[in-house]
Amino acid sequence: MEVKVWILDDNISGLPPFKAEHGLSVLLEVEGKRFLWDCGLSDLAVSNAGILGIDLRSIEGIGISHGHLDHAGGLLRVLSASGPRKIYLHPDALVPRYLKLGEARIFVGIPFTREAIECASLGIEESTGPVEVMPGVRLTGEVVRVTDFEGPEPLLFCERGGELVPDPFTDDQALVVDTPEGAVVLTGCAHSGLVNILKHVIADAGKIRAVVGGTHLGMGAPLSKVKATMDFLEEVAPAKIIVNHCTGAVVMSRMMDRFKDRFIPGATGLVANL
Repeated sequence: MEVKVWILDDNISGLPPFKAEHGLSVLLEVEGKRFLWDCGLSDLAVSNAGILGIDLRSIEGIGISHGHLDHAGGLLRVLSASGPRKIYLHPDALVPRYLKLGEARIFVGIPFTREAIECASLGIEESTGPVEVMPGVRLTGEVVRVTDFEGPEPLLFCERGGELVPDPFTDDQALVVDTPEGAVVLTGCAHSGLVNILKHVIADAGKIRAVVGGTHLGMGAPLSKVKATMDFLEEVAPAKIIVNHCTGAVVMSRMMDRFKDRFIPGATGLVANL
């Protein structure tokens, strides 16, 4: 089964004229059909797609990994370029979210109302469980948490009943392509934990063919968590590992050293056959 990805938005830029920002957007193509995974922070996904010669009107739909600005801030710009498409997300993705730094409270949630998204799209499909978005391609829905080292993130909060509470990231999900050689897994930030995500997928798919996306290992994660995650990646042995966005340069360097030619550093403009 032919599986291909284009990185349209990332923290690291490829060769000029590609640009970067703190965001993530990945175009997935499976057997000629295309689906957009996240939309980045601004209009860079649209701009970089244009540089790559990609017509966003070719996408079947748009999946949102979780309700953060750097994954959905470019949504309306994408819809302007693609035309109305169905939006797939978890019901909690539209909950207001904040980063707390001392006394400062910074909004980091999706910056659009439900009404604005519905007006620009073919509607929002919300689900807590698995959803097929294209033949052989599905959203995981909520990820079961089973590890003891992938816990809550102390600086990230969501608003519930008018009060800020630690964000449980129930909306964090992955995109999965089921192939005869195993699952191709696309993450957003992996707030639910990369190992939790892969274990969740393995329960259905049996094995992992490739991993693409953010890992949240570069945002102050302890070295013990980084090591445990890399140990698990070694155990499940994906043929290709493309990590980016919130993984960070230090962890990417460690992965490159450990996984050798199986590792590909992510950057805007990267095109990869999986």
